Amino acid sequence: MPTYSDAIADGDFTNEQRPTPQLKRPKRPREFWEVEPGQPGTEGWRDDPDHPTDAQLGSIANTNPNPTPPRATDPTTAQPQQSPVAAQPPVTITPETAAPVKDRVDNPKWTEYTQFVDAVTSNESKNGAQFISRIAQLQGSGCNIERLLTAAVGISAEGGEFMEIVKKIAFQGKPYDEANINHLRVELGDVLWYVAQACIALDVSLDDVIGQNITKLAARYPEGTFSTYFSENRRIDDL
Repeated sequence: MPTYSDAIADGDFTNEQRPTPQLKRPKRPREFWEVEPGQPGTEGWRDDPDHPTDAQLGSIANTNPNPTPPRATDPTTAQPQQSPVAAQPPVTITPETAAPVKDRVDNPKWTEYTQFVDAVTSNESKNGAQFISRIAQLQGSGCNIERLLTAAVGISAEGGEFMEIVKKIAFQGKPYDEANINHLRVELGDVLWYVAQACIALDVSLDDVIGQNITKLAARYPEGTFSTYFSENRRIDDL
């Protein structure tokens, strides 16, 4: 039967031309995104959350009761791969940690010295139980050891902070200005706070401490002025 396209080709429009009948497309099954849950025909549907764009298991579109959804490894469904990016060399940060004791090899002289140090260390300094026992013994004798320890540790720590500021002023270019002078006063106040703790522990006043210090120095320097000779040549009872 001549077609319309044939007529155009040969220029003959005398014969009756009939259009080619359109083929009716078969009705395709509905997919899961086209229906609402609970509608007829959706019984047994379940999604595959790992591959949401693939055919869904149990959907009307899958006539196989146990379908195997296509995966990216399937060449017919594989997604286009992005251009590979040149791998960057990994950055490894290795912390400086001491070797385990069992794997560490010490200098024999150091080992000998640490053994000596341990031998001349009191049991209270290296044994927790004996330290606690000593603390209890001191408390029983009337010693306010907890406050004395607080004072001793604090005076050393705050004195070190005071020294740190002076060190930086003297050796590292830190300016001797009002801000740093005030900082020194603050640290000095912290030292004084711990001195007061020591006075409480010893049950003495700061005036008592000052008076005792004057008495000691007056005996050391009988002329009332500093002397290198008497500073280096002290009496046995001069602490």
